[in-house]
Amino acid sequence: MAFAQYLLPALALAGAAFAQCSNSGTLTIASAADASQLASCTTYSGSVAIETGLAYPMDNNGRQQVEVTTVRTITGNLTVTDAISLSSLSFGSLRSIGGFELGGLTVLSELSMPALTEVSQLNFTALPALQTLDFGNPGLTRAESVLITNTGLSSLMGISNLEQVDTFNINNNQALQNISLQVTSITGALRIEANDGYQSGLTTSFPLLETATNMTFRNCSTISLPALNNVTEDLGFYGNTFETFVAPNLTSAGGLIFVDNTELTNISLPQLTAINATYQIANNTQLKQVDGFTKLSVVKGALDFSGNFTDVQLPALTQVQGAFNLQTSARFDCAAFDQLSTNKVIRGKYTCLGMRTRPGGQGTGSGSSGGGNDEQSSAGQLFANLPVAVGGTLVLAGLLQIIL
Repeated sequence: MAFAQYLLPALALAGAAFAQCSNSGTLTIASAADASQLASCTTYSGSVAIETGLAYPMDNNGRQQVEVTTVRTITGNLTVTDAISLSSLSFGSLRSIGGFELGGLTVLSELSMPALTEVSQLNFTALPALQTLDFGNPGLTRAESVLITNTGLSSLMGISNLEQVDTFNINNNQALQNISLQVTSITGALRIEANDGYQSGLTTSFPLLETATNMTFRNCSTISLPALNNVTEDLGFYGNTFETFVAPNLTSAGGLIFVDNTELTNISLPQLTAINATYQIANNTQLKQVDGFTKLSVVKGALDFSGNFTDVQLPALTQVQGAFNLQTSARFDCAAFDQLSTNKVIRGKYTCLGMRTRPGGQGTGSGSSGGGNDEQSSAGQLFANLPVAVGGTLVLAGLLQIIL
């Protein structure tokens, strides 16, 4: 009986503590009293949201601060959106979160989570005052997906030691100067776009990355992928300002695309042997020679080149399964590719044209056979301008008059 007298109150206390640290819905924090519900929890089973209309006291600048010190794990999501007076958010002991969403926090300038190492989804949007991430050392090492858009961040220190990530999307962060990750593989999409870096350009480095699924780079000044071996879908570069791109260990890609990279003068992929979809090089105005693909053998999609290059070398090419379109504004010798078309190395529609006023992509040009330089002799122009038929009969008299 005495044992039961002590056991029942203890069980009741434990049950109350468990109830306080567990919620099938979402714990909403609107005041310091609400936050105190997490004070006794090291693990909170459920989701936590910070209310838009916080009842926290304001400082002299009309700003609010939220600090939670005890909880280490939130199994659900931590969501903070549209709390327009929140300037500081701190979870001093938090190590792991299910999902972490911050959005529409226009004055948030301090984010302190020095113990955080793991999230399922990280989604940061519209945080213009946030310049740094205080995630301690090593910072985040594991995440399923990362989206950071429209923030004031100048670097991604705090997530640069990520060892595992499925999707990674960094876009429209105007102050961002550098992205460097230590991941070895990315199983979903990687997109880095429109991070202008205050005109100095964004430098991007993935020194350990070996395999990826789909990669898109826009508006970058440098891109370093020294260990990259395979991309199963597209590897695309659009509107970047780097002069040289080198991927010394890349052996295969789904699609390979270089479009509107206005400073690009050299591409070197010395180990690349296969492109399993489209191979496109278009409107890279400084690219005069395409000669860095010495082992490329198979293109399973279309090969589509347009620009003002004078020389294209693909010495190991044995198969182009799709269309072949090569158009340049420069004088160009198509003889080597004419022969490949004749020998059925090129299996789709074949176009090769030099001296084009407006070099175009696949589907433009004068036909399916190689034409070399797309210019007409003066005799050709003369006879092309003659009226050739009246009622189906050749006007021989007019022709003789011109000849005589």
